[in-house]
Amino acid sequence: MNQLKLEGKVALVTGGARGLGRGYALHLAKLGADIAIIDRNLKAAEVYEFERNQMTAPTVMEECEALGRRTIGLEVDLTDRNATETAIAQIAGKLGRIDIAVCNAGGGTVTFADEREAEPGANDQTDLVTTGTPSDCAEEMLTRVLDINLRTCMYTCMAVAPYMKRQRSGKIVTVSSTAGVDARGRYHPYGTAKAAIIHYTRALAQELGPYNINVNAIAPGVIRTGRLGDRSHLAETIPLRREGTIEDCAKVVEFLATDMSDYVTGRTIIIDGGMLR
Repeated sequence: MNQLKLEGKVALVTGGARGLGRGYALHLAKLGADIAIIDRNLKAAEVYEFERNQMTAPTVMEECEALGRRTIGLEVDLTDRNATETAIAQIAGKLGRIDIAVCNAGGGTVTFADEREAEPGANDQTDLVTTGTPSDCAEEMLTRVLDINLRTCMYTCMAVAPYMKRQRSGKIVTVSSTAGVDARGRYHPYGTAKAAIIHYTRALAQELGPYNINVNAIAPGVIRTGRLGDRSHLAETIPLRREGTIEDCAKVVEFLATDMSDYVTGRTIIIDGGMLR
């Protein structure tokens, strides 16, 4: 079996400079795809010790190049629609096409660690995460979290769609979360944004299906990354008795980005070890 099943393809990963996005980029590169990374900070991994220790080169682009792939990295604010469209045009111009888009940018974050001043004596800077509830959420928190999750996803999809429609082929993978499936009001407004991504994914799949473009979502649960930290203490609440890994998610992205999922569209795959009942 040919392991380079994505040879000749071009894959875009947003939020790909670290964490899950880095994992998706490297996994797709190992399958043969050329890689485009868009992130608000292409050196975001430097902020988290767990991430720094995993890096094998200064940037994810260099890691992908070491695998023999063409790469491009762009620092872009994906909440700006014009900037997003310009970036996608640059990628298509340099790499020739866009076959796969993994819309990973986002997070349950009001202020990212690299946007904050380092605390004296601390090994790592930390994110400021959401604390809002459905009935009480500060306006600046609501706006920021909806922007970096929902708008970045929609703008990326809107920007890649014309290229895929002209090719009459493409795979779009949006990233939701179990917080967008389990509506118990926690981690608001992040869960609301991620729920909206599921709806948007289903709607977009209906529109783009006639062009042979598949649009699906993944919904990760408790996954070990540098930003979220060690949550192995939650293992007893998970039927598989462990927190998830980046590779657990990357394998599902492989399924959705390759011909294995050619007859799957408009679906959301939950990756949580069976945690949701």
